[in-house]
Amino acid sequence: MKFTIIIPCYNAEKWITECLTSALEQDYEDVEVIFVDNESTDNSLQIAKDIQTKRPELVVETAPNIYNYSYQEPVEKALSLTDSKYFTILGADDYIEPNYISSICKILETSKYKINFLQSPIRGFKATNNQMTGDIKHQYKSLSELKRLLLKHCPVTTPSMVFKKEMYDNKILEWQSDKYLGAIDYDAYCRIVDNGYFIYPYPKWLGYHYRWHEDQATWGMHKELTNYDKKIQDFWRLKWKI
Repeated sequence: MKFTIIIPCYNAEKWITECLTSALEQDYEDVEVIFVDNESTDNSLQIAKDIQTKRPELVVETAPNIYNYSYQEPVEKALSLTDSKYFTILGADDYIEPNYISSICKILETSKYKINFLQSPIRGFKATNNQMTGDIKHQYKSLSELKRLLLKHCPVTTPSMVFKKEMYDNKILEWQSDKYLGAIDYDAYCRIVDNGYFIYPYPKWLGYHYRWHEDQATWGMHKELTNYDKKIQDFWRLKWKI
């Protein structure tokens, strides 16, 4: 089964070599890596191109940067290039263990590929000193419980999300950056649940290392005047009448 790692990138020159290397050195045989630069103003794109000269299997593309803190443009560019059955979106400032994708694919195979959406814990560390900050994970047992949690906060570790590509092709998975900027993932999970699909929460850490640093889109979204999380919650609370 073909699996794609999509790496959207905006100004990640400090970490992109480590990120790309970890993606390219997966022990799963049928994996492709697509790097899409989102109009970086640093040397990220050139670093990726230099790595591509040594690892020609790496796909390097670009996409316009239209919406602040959003990965929609580069991710959709990558999805236009792949025919994989599943994909994940790896942060350009993060890295993964060599067996990360093979561990995911074993879970998917065990489910006979009935899993459409999967999340697993992420293991955080500080960029300043590599100090571990612990694992972040979410657990729930039913679609109704997940729906209730979504109206309180985002109970999904976005960096570890795995998507069946047909969910995107069939518009079950959609992002609306024009409405929510960098909060598109939160709204997308609500849309997934609204369509009756479950996001399976695998309880064990599979190998995703999440780097905390001051330039993250997460912190940028906190500076926005609009509270997009509340905006999303209010919209779905009204629709679901909960």
